[in-house]
Amino acid sequence: MRVFFYNPPKLKPSTKRIEVKDEQENVVCTFRRVYPNTLVKWCNFIFDFDWIARVEVISAEGHSIFQCTKKTPWFGRPEYFVNHNKTQDAYHITYTTWQKIAPEFKVTYQDQEYVIKKDLLDSAKFMQSDRVLAKWQMKPSDWFKARLEIEADCPIQEPGFFVALFQNIFYIGD
Repeated sequence: MRVFFYNPPKLKPSTKRIEVKDEQENVVCTFRRVYPNTLVKWCNFIFDFDWIARVEVISAEGHSIFQCTKKTPWFGRPEYFVNHNKTQDAYHITYTTWQKIAPEFKVTYQDQEYVIKKDLLDSAKFMQSDRVLAKWQMKPSDWFKARLEIEADCPIQEPGFFVALFQNIFYIGD
């Protein structure tokens, strides 16, 4: 199992770059929230609604590797898309339940399907066939420090994927 840590920005609209570190305190990647334009940024500040949210993950070498985008339709639940910038792989994330407190999501990639289950205590599990492949947890008692665990048998080993996904879905949220 590989473990990573980061301290998210104190404010959801922040565009500050945040470092993601492994257990040896090595920076493995950074991430930040990006806005498509100034109008979207100001509307977000004024109305406090994240109609469009985008999280970009940058490698330790400074290259953009993942981007998670939230798109909200006029009616219904938002959809999320995680794109791998190097391989052009695209993951589609949708709600499978309408629960607000502990939602469940379906992640679709080519012919594979994964499930994300959020627990009540600010944690989430990335699963396939009821097998936990990755865990994400943010503890208020630990100054909201986020912890990401990726199992050795998980087909997605890049921490940037999970950081972009979980940060956009559970930190920025609806």
